[in-house]
Amino acid sequence: MRRWTRRRTIAEEHHWRALPLPGRRAAQSRAWQPGPSHPNPATTPGTKELAATYRQLRKALEDGKNEPGAADFYYGETEMRRLDHGTPFGERIQLHAYWLVSGYGLRASRALAALGVAIALTVVLMMLWGLPHPKPKQTATGTMPAPGSQIQLVIDKGDPALSGPLSSRWTLSRAEKAGHVVLNSVVFRSSGQDLTTAGTWIEMFSRFSEPVLLGLAALAARGRIKR
Repeated sequence: MRRWTRRRTIAEEHHWRALPLPGRRAAQSRAWQPGPSHPNPATTPGTKELAATYRQLRKALEDGKNEPGAADFYYGETEMRRLDHGTPFGERIQLHAYWLVSGYGLRASRALAALGVAIALTVVLMMLWGLPHPKPKQTATGTMPAPGSQIQLVIDKGDPALSGPLSSRWTLSRAEKAGHVVLNSVVFRSSGQDLTTAGTWIEMFSRFSEPVLLGLAALAARGRIKR
């Protein structure tokens, strides 16, 4: 089952998507309206022509200061670029990722869902491998001086490490600490929590990826209401 967000499209995109192309499932073709007659592959515009048409429509609305109205045409243009096999492979990978996590910066719900999945996954990784177990303790080392002289001690702390089976790491206390670390990462803050080496890398990745998803959600909302 798939749920699609409604958007304005041109008839030529319906005709192209209704074509029985290689690798396209019949259910995908039936979801689109081919028109009164079955589209002819020889006369149906391809992805390059569709992208150019959407681009012209988008630019016309943007020139008229109707940027929210141009959002669906921008979606259609970018969608055709993503599906065009003539688009460079690296660019297609980027467009696929952009579509998956935020609908080309126009689907706030998708970006928020991706953010929620990323936060949940990061919390689990933190619980299993990021938080030290047991917590490192401070130790004081020194020598006993002669009577009447000062005592000099060196305060040290062991490196964070993990011990024990994975089953012992599924605790409410560790989940709370992991959530605190991850939520601070979303807003570019450090929690000050002791982390293992793996936890440090997990936090670095979280501080880079999750604010991006939050920004895409804000961008999607702005794209729909900008004046």
